[in-house]
Amino acid sequence: MKQLFQYAVVLHKYIDKVYVDSEIIIQPTTRLAKSEKELLFAITREIPEEHAKDPDNIQILVRNF
Repeated sequence: MKQLFQYAVVLHKYIDKVYVDSEIIIQPTTRLAKSEKELLFAITREIPEEHAKDPDNIQILVRNF
């Protein structure tokens, strides 16, 4: 059985290791998935390649209902 999740992806921007700003790179979205693990795997493939090269600055926020 699938569960309902809501998620968003935030990119934290740094210049010379000093925090500057954050930007939502995937707007809040609702999706059905079998598990949070399955959902996280799918989300990582949605992240634009230009942001994926520095994964430490990406935050994936997931909420289930």
